[in-house]
Order: sequence, then C-alpha cells, then structure tokens
Amino acid sequence: MYSSFEKQPEEKKKLIIRVAIEEFVQHGYDRASTDVITSRAGISKGILFHYFKSKKNLYLYVVTYAKNLLSEKVMEALQRISSTDFFARVKEIALAKQRVLAQYPYEAKLAVAAMLTPPAAVKKEMEELLKQHYETYEEAFMLEHIFLKQLIPTEKLRDDVSVDTVIQMTMAIVDHVSQKYQKQYQMKPFDFLHHSDSILKELDDYFRIIQYGIYKTVDEKE
Repeated sequence: MYSSFEKQPEEKKKLIIRVAIEEFVQHGYDRASTDVITSRAGISKGILFHYFKSKKNLYLYVVTYAKNLLSEKVMEALQRISSTDFFARVKEIALAKQRVLAQYPYEAKLAVAAMLTPPAAVKKEMEELLKQHYETYEEAFMLEHIFLKQLIPTEKLRDDVSVDTVIQMTMAIVDHVSQKYQKQYQMKPFDFLHHSDSILKELDDYFRIIQYGIYKTVDEKE
C-alpha cells in the first residue's frame, strides 16, 4: 500500500514521519492538519496523498512505525537485563520500558494514545494492530514468564499461593504504575531521570506488600 513512499530516500521518509507524528501528537487525529505536515516536510499535499492515499492511512502508518520502533528498542533493552532476583528483575523490566519511552517521547505519546484511546475513525484498525503486536511477541512474553517463574523460591510460598498468581499480581501492579506515568506523557514532557526514583519507590512499596502482607507480625505488634 505504501510502496511509493518506501521507495523515497531515507532522509526524506524520516522527515515526513517525524513531522506527521509531531502533528498528530500535538493536535490529535481529528485536528491534525495535513497542510501543516506537508508545509513542514517540504512536499505538496498531492505528493502526501500519493504516498498514503488518505489522512487515515498516514496515521496508521506512523502509529505502526512508532509501535514497531518502541517494541524493537524495548526488546533490545530486555536482552541486557541480567538480574536473577524475581522482584529486582521485574523492576528492571519496568524501568527499561520507561527509559525507551523517555528516549522516544513523541513516538511514545502517539503509540500510547492510539492504543489506550484510539480515534473513532481507526478504532477497528487499532484493535487489529494490538492483536498483531501480542501475536508477534507472544513467544518472547511466554519465555520471560517461564524464566520469572523459575526465580520465585516456591519453598517460601504459602500453601494457598501459586507462582502464577504471584506473577500475575506483580505484573498487574507494574502495568498500573507504568500506565500512571505513561499518562503523564499526554499532559507534559516526562523527565525519566527525575522520576525514576519515584517509579522505583512506588514499585518497592507494592512489592513489600506482596512479600510481607498488609498486617503487622506478632513481634511488630508487641
């Protein structure tokens, strides 16, 4: 569908993609202007629609580009994680993802908004894109899940607590904290270096509850 665009010089493609992403992020899908995009990219409106046929296709293209870029960078970051402690590794995973989002702020804002609150005009396409994303990385997710299971000392678990429950609860907390900070991308620039300590502290607070419960021990009460 985008063969004409893909044949263009790499520098030209990157410029068009960059200005399109910035315009969609700053004004949203409905209010984004193709006139502004073409003006900033130094091309005619006719050329833009020759490449993409419609504003909708342009949006889908740059969202897919942003999603693929972020996914690739996250997977590369995850490969560098070496911790063999369950909770330490989960924190490293969360921080690695946040670092990537902070490194590519516009791509992150576009992808997060498109996935969490997709424009009505592309809602169906976003659902399909999200489905394809999970299918693409399903094996990697499963392998990481298996590895995390091996890091939990099962001999320390209560008889009524399963390893899978621990992982599901822990990852649900990580998702909650991550989405909280991702939403801040939609409101203002996100300074990862400034907020990394806050992310770690919040995760540590939750993880302590998972590890030790919410009630005082007998010794602590005394």
